[in-house]
Amino acid sequence: MIDSRIGFGCRPGSGKARRSALAVLAWTSLAGLVGCAAPPGGQEGADFVCNSAQQCRVSVEVNCAQGACRASVDHPRVRSRGNDIVWVLVNKPGQSYTFATNDGIAFKTQAGQSVFSCHREANEQRFACMNRKNPGEYEYAVRIAGTPAVPPLDPWIVN
Repeated sequence: MIDSRIGFGCRPGSGKARRSALAVLAWTSLAGLVGCAAPPGGQEGADFVCNSAQQCRVSVEVNCAQGACRASVDHPRVRSRGNDIVWVLVNKPGQSYTFATNDGIAFKTQAGQSVFSCHREANEQRFACMNRKNPGEYEYAVRIAGTPAVPPLDPWIVN
């Protein structure tokens, strides 16, 4: 004869069975949250590492929802490794955004401005920056012209 009380000591409906089930649920939930956490430094995903000037391209998109539009880049932090960088504006159907005339890509510090020399090209849909290869981290702004208006975006480059 098999006694149903033998085993883990958790008879259905017992307090111990409920505590065990709650513990399993808590650990499962915690594991799910940890799996969704962003890597250290608040960066989502790995840095984009450029191995050549031809490969060092960053896509820029404008997403609009609930009356507000925001710019985004596919790589918020670029490790240029001294390579030139090109940003390409990818308009969605019905959009006609362009990079701002003189400061579509604008470095925020004097150091960044001295390392990168930038200009707009390709019918205002592309911005290219020549890299003078000085090591450092440089914050820049992506400025887009069009309607509805889009606030500047502030990503980083690591040389």
